[in-house]
Amino acid sequence: MARHKPAAEGGYQRGEETRARLIEAAVAVFGERGYDGASTRDIANVAGVNSPALQYYFDGKEGLYLACVEHLITLLWQKMGDTVDVAEQALADVDISDQALIDVSLGILSSVVTTIQDSPQTNAWRAFLDRHQAGLCPESATTAFDDRFKKRIGDVVRQLIARLAGLEVEDERTVIHSMALFTQGLAFRVQKPKLLEALKWTAIDQKEMELVREVVLTQARFTLEGLVRQRDGHC
Repeated sequence: MARHKPAAEGGYQRGEETRARLIEAAVAVFGERGYDGASTRDIANVAGVNSPALQYYFDGKEGLYLACVEHLITLLWQKMGDTVDVAEQALADVDISDQALIDVSLGILSSVVTTIQDSPQTNAWRAFLDRHQAGLCPESATTAFDDRFKKRIGDVVRQLIARLAGLEVEDERTVIHSMALFTQGLAFRVQKPKLLEALKWTAIDQKEMELVREVVLTQARFTLEGLVRQRDGHC
C-alpha cells in the first residue's frame, strides 16, 4: 500500500503539497497516455519533483494510480453524493410517491450530466476516467472504483427502477433500464467531439451543459413515467 508521510526535509505541509502535485500530474499523464504508456519519470517531471519522490510516497506507479483513483472518487462524491443520499432516504420511505421517486432519479442523472462541463480540472479527470473505464488500468484500481463508487450508485438506481417499474431488483429488465438511464448522461461525455461538431460548439460551458441537461432530463422523465404507466397497466 502507498505510504503517506511528510518529506523529511520539508515537514508535513511540504510533504502534503508534493503528494498532491504528483497526483495532479499523474491524472493528466495517465489520462493522456494511459497506464502502460505513462512513465514514472514523465509524471515526476510534470509534477516538478525528483523521481524518487514518487516511489517514496506511493511505492511505484500502481500505488500512484490507486491514489489518483481515490482522489477522483472523492471528487465524484462531492458532485454526486448529495443526490445519492437523497435517493437512499426516498427509498427508505415506503409511502413515498412515484413522482418523488422519479424526481430523485432525475437528480442523480442531473449530477452525472454536470460532469460534461469543461474546465481544466474536469477535462483532465474525464480523460483519466475514460481510459480507466475502458479497462486500461490495474485490476486493483478497477476493484477500488467499483467497490467505493459504482456499486453504491448502481444499487440505488436499480432499486429506484424496480420500484417505478414494479420489477424485482435483480430482474434483467431492471438492470437494463438502470444502465440505459445512467448512461444517458455519460454518453454525452464519451461522444463529446461529435456533440460539439453537430452543434458547432467549441466547448461545453455552463450554458451548453444546462441545455444538454434539460433535454436529457426531459427525455428521462418521459421514460420513467412510461415505466409507471406500464406497471399500472395504463399503456
